[in-house]
Amino acid sequence: MRIRKQVYELTPADLETHQIWEFALDEERLDGQDEATVRPWKGGPPLNPADGMFVVRASFELADGARLFGYLTPPVQGVSGIGTIQPVIVAKQGQVQFWFGIRTPNAEEISRAYATLGRTANAVFPCRYASEVPLIGGPIAGVLKGFMHYRSIRDRTVVVVIE
Repeated sequence: MRIRKQVYELTPADLETHQIWEFALDEERLDGQDEATVRPWKGGPPLNPADGMFVVRASFELADGARLFGYLTPPVQGVSGIGTIQPVIVAKQGQVQFWFGIRTPNAEEISRAYATLGRTANAVFPCRYASEVPLIGGPIAGVLKGFMHYRSIRDRTVVVVIE
């Protein structure tokens, strides 16, 4: 069975069924597919992030102790930072992204994220995340202190926004 989805359409069931998704970059020219199209990874763990571009299932522990799941992008060895890892919670109500690149998240986006999680800022942050797939180079883990973005296209200082 051929499965193709947009990464931002992955559901909890998708991540339960397939813990590793590969970006189908070699299929971008096909109708309905683009740089956000993913497919289940056919290889097995441990995953070598140098073999392509992937998202892998990750666990998230919110400040209130709730445990949720989602995904993150495992970086190739020697590359790091939240802009590469880009952790995302995948809830039944939708996805919650924490990384916004050079764009500052607006109040509506932040409010929608809290509504999707059914929580306030104090119940969400700090939020711990960790990869759940064996990776060459070891697990990926960290702490989110809020929604993040770069100060500007030239200034790569990471800014944290909570409300």
